[in-house]
Amino acid sequence: MREERMGLRRIRRRDFLKGVGAGAAALGLAGCGVDFAQERSGGQNPSKVKGEFSWTREKGKTINVLFAKHPMADSFIKELGNFEKKTGIKVQYDTLPEEEFFQKLRTDLSTGKGNYDAFMSGPPNNWEFAAPGWSEPLDAYIENKALTSADYDLDDFYPAALGVNRWRGKLWSIPANEEGYSLFSRKDILEEAGIEAPQTWDDLISAVKEVDGKTFGGKKVDGFVARGDKTFPTIQSGYSTAFLGYGATDVDDNGKVVINSPEGVKATEKWAEVMGHAPDNVGTFTWYEAMNHFSAGNAAFFIDADHMSEAFEDPEASVVAGKVDYGLPPEGDAGRMGNIWLWSLAMSASSKNNIAAWIFLQWATTKEQLEKAITEGNINPTRRSLANSETMKGYTKDWGAYNETWQTILSDHAAWNYIKSPKYPAFGDRWALAIQEIALGGGSIKETLDAAATEMQDIYDSAKG
Repeated sequence: MREERMGLRRIRRRDFLKGVGAGAAALGLAGCGVDFAQERSGGQNPSKVKGEFSWTREKGKTINVLFAKHPMADSFIKELGNFEKKTGIKVQYDTLPEEEFFQKLRTDLSTGKGNYDAFMSGPPNNWEFAAPGWSEPLDAYIENKALTSADYDLDDFYPAALGVNRWRGKLWSIPANEEGYSLFSRKDILEEAGIEAPQTWDDLISAVKEVDGKTFGGKKVDGFVARGDKTFPTIQSGYSTAFLGYGATDVDDNGKVVINSPEGVKATEKWAEVMGHAPDNVGTFTWYEAMNHFSAGNAAFFIDADHMSEAFEDPEASVVAGKVDYGLPPEGDAGRMGNIWLWSLAMSASSKNNIAAWIFLQWATTKEQLEKAITEGNINPTRRSLANSETMKGYTKDWGAYNETWQTILSDHAAWNYIKSPKYPAFGDRWALAIQEIALGGGSIKETLDAAATEMQDIYDSAKG
């Protein structure tokens, strides 16, 4: 069923980065400046490859790719036969649930074995893998006309998407799947309650309080729902729209953790107000439980990944199909803001078939292939030219203003707004624990953020050695 497909896709993506927190040994290596790349040999220097571009340059080579289970991976795997016909390169691959995927990937990269030439990657992996030299910067490949097709058009990618994957002046992966964070409102509840779709945080708080605990369409609803568990995806999703919208930042220009600034405290007060009208067990909610709670018609408002629309608009899996307003993140003192998440494709620095691996990464992220991937559930597209393609418009035609909303979020309101550090997962987990405590009604907001900031400072500083 489509519902099962959605569940696998979204829950596995988040489990993927829970694996980051579990990989303490690898994170320690990434933070201490060990350069494994110096011990590796093989492959070709991309800057020295000469000649005209040809898709068949590496004909006869075989590459190994490691995928996490995800519709993006499925869309590429489905087309591997065409890739081999086009390039003469054979692709062997493994596809694993994210926890296993991440363990296997980190082992291969950290030992320099080079069993996998290319792999899927999320934002924190860019700097986690780059710091010790495990992943390959892609700039030299892109800039060499002998290796990159003239019509590849890197500028077609959304700047915010490419920006996530840049670190220390280099591009570490190519974005192939994107999400921003939207305010979902039940149109039927708004109409019955005589409420306009909220535009500001104060609007949202008022609306949440107005409808919480009341019955609409025969069902008693919670005013709000969101992620509430104590892992960093809670920070970067719904909470980020308040934190960033009120002008707060995690670390200032002097390297001081400042989540407990006046702006951070005010944002968290707003978040605590709406979370006070969420389900009693919201502290256990990942994206999956929150999404299902909203899909089942149990909440009036929800802030999370915009492309959860795919679940909401499936009438076989959702009772809110056709009833959801897809809105921009609420406006705070600093405007409308939010974070961003991506799935990307990256290359191992120890690949002995690095040119063939680059041809695969390039092919998979061409306009043609990413357009084909849309109907396999790989949304949102990371190329601007595909946002209003007939394929994307057709796929989302029954989803109200969704196709306009996600583009506006990505163009105007989404960016990676937190530290780029190998220690980010541990940093974010400690922060999420504080937000969970606050959302569940525990103690002073300022004191809770103060305590978290102190411990987060130690985590942040530990990556500087």
